Amino acid sequence: MIVMKFGGTSVQNAEAINRVISIVRGRLHDKPLVVVSALAKVTRSLCSLAKEAEAQHEENVKALLAALRERHFLLAKELLADNPKLLENAMEDVEELIGGLETFVGGVCLIGELSPRSEARIISTGELLSSTIISYAFNANGVSCQWIDARRMIITDDNYLNARPDLDITESNVKRIVGAGSKGVDIVLTQGFVASTEAGAPSVLGFEGSDYSAAIFGMALGAQRVEIWTDVDGIRTADPRIVHDTRKIDVISYEEAAEMAAMGARVLHPLTIEPARRKNIPILVLNSGNPECGGSLVTRGDESPDGPKSVAVREETLFVKICSCKMEGVTNMLGKVFASMSARRVNVILAKATESAVYLVVSEATDGFEEAIEEIGGWADVTVYRDKAFISVIGRNIVGFEGLGDKVIKSSGKVSLADVGANLMSESFVIDRDRLAVTLKAVHDYIFR
Repeated sequence: MIVMKFGGTSVQNAEAINRVISIVRGRLHDKPLVVVSALAKVTRSLCSLAKEAEAQHEENVKALLAALRERHFLLAKELLADNPKLLENAMEDVEELIGGLETFVGGVCLIGELSPRSEARIISTGELLSSTIISYAFNANGVSCQWIDARRMIITDDNYLNARPDLDITESNVKRIVGAGSKGVDIVLTQGFVASTEAGAPSVLGFEGSDYSAAIFGMALGAQRVEIWTDVDGIRTADPRIVHDTRKIDVISYEEAAEMAAMGARVLHPLTIEPARRKNIPILVLNSGNPECGGSLVTRGDESPDGPKSVAVREETLFVKICSCKMEGVTNMLGKVFASMSARRVNVILAKATESAVYLVVSEATDGFEEAIEEIGGWADVTVYRDKAFISVIGRNIVGFEGLGDKVIKSSGKVSLADVGANLMSESFVIDRDRLAVTLKAVHDYIFR
């Protein structure tokens, strides 16, 4: 068995979905479990819907619901025009999902309150809608398909919007439910991103968590491989939106891929690697728009050559300098800083300490950051530098790569912080954001040309 995950851009419209059906048809001998995301941009639309309902903006809520209904109805009609009975059933299922969402959002709008649990309920609708329509499309095209609700399989904690699965319970559920559902059909189809708590409340695995779902399914089923289908030709040596002459990485280790994700590369969700690595399941990153391309293989370290693999960036970061007003040891300072940050779920990308100060790199959009800084400011001098960017060179045995630091300094004009990762697999630099594109291109050219 294999797991095939298709992201939002791979299922964004009827043309893309028909391409997915063709790709899966060519893998039927591998007994695929197909995992799909919401249609492109639908999750963001649902996030907006939740916020508009909380703000009690009824007209905006109605408009967002109408657009959601229209998009999915039109998609079903395009895909199922030649099969009136399946189209009728699909339209009924879609209306039931959107009608239920409409009722729920109406309640949020009435009271003007949005809990994390309620938000998870709202934003999980996208995957249920897309997977429902796509399952009918498979059946209409002669690929017998069993739709399964991922919320019955992936069981998580109560951190509804960034939930962590109980892998033991989940593995047992997946084996049992997929095993039963796969009998007598060509494929089983389910959703990424969505899950539920032990009490049955909806939860989600964090934004763009469908990759993570696919890896969990692969681990539970002991899959031969996990295929992540995106809109680019595999993992690239840099962000192709900024650097136009990137190269495809043919083979990369689990550790390197995890480091890339942690440092800002957008190909894989940061948590995707561990479930696959745990059972030594290879991950293939492929392009649904160019299925003939071989893609990138994520596998054991001994199959990945040494040297730089990629330059990753985080565009919107804050750089924080913390100096204690008291004679405190570095260990005590770090402990207090991380206590404040973790209590508010602030994502610290990098931390570095000297004898006199602690330096942090934090995502600019992190909720709770200002509150944490205010608390730390009660016992330390805190300086927050905004409009920063974070650039990292990643690869096995790259520490001391000749001339790298000089190239970053010359290109950026100023480096606020330089650091070598604890695993010796990355060198990272904090620079001014307005110098990011120039620096990234210069560093990429220096390494890969």
